[in-house]
Amino acid sequence: MASISPALPEPIEQSDATRARLIEAAGQVFGEYGFQSATVRDICTRAGANVAAVNYYFRDKAGLYLAVLRDSMSAGGQPEPRDAALRAETPEEGLRLMTAAMLRRMHNSRTGRACHLRIMVHEMAQPTEALPRVVEEIIGPNYAAMRELLSRLLGRPADDDLTRMCAHSVIGQVVHYAHAGPVIGLLWPDLKMTPERLDAIASHISEFSLHAIKHFKEATSHE
Repeated sequence: MASISPALPEPIEQSDATRARLIEAAGQVFGEYGFQSATVRDICTRAGANVAAVNYYFRDKAGLYLAVLRDSMSAGGQPEPRDAALRAETPEEGLRLMTAAMLRRMHNSRTGRACHLRIMVHEMAQPTEALPRVVEEIIGPNYAAMRELLSRLLGRPADDDLTRMCAHSVIGQVVHYAHAGPVIGLLWPDLKMTPERLDAIASHISEFSLHAIKHFKEATSHE
């Protein structure tokens, strides 16, 4: 397992074209080969950069990998969707906002995000030391926000087993449309992930989940 640099690289600066090219090229290479098989030389060749640039900007390949994951999972410089979701007038509306934001983010056509799913497939098959950092910085806060919304809906603590299982169920529905994309394409050839279709899917997931959550709340209210 590769050693990860102690400090996470800073976000991309728009004025730094070389750093941005390295992250874009690395996303492609890590997506194709995974962290273990990707080489710094291949990444730099695609980025049109000197091999020493990786050490200069990211310290090593592991630091570059973290930067790619962080960039692909970020809000692109915009406020995190979870913030708006937690400020929503009702937890129902918050769940709708967060579900829609998660779905749109996974289907964003920006190059870094397009590579993200392939990178995560490799990461799940062969975890690196980057995974705990990504969970701590990105996945964990989103998961906590989802549990907070569901806690309000269920009337149970955020750390309650039922709250957690409901969170995994909602997230699982969203992730299904991304990770199972090739299979869905064969089963449902006419499905095109247009903005309108993504909104419809997000609405379905939200309403489906809200009905289930209402059922669980009523069923457990006398416990």
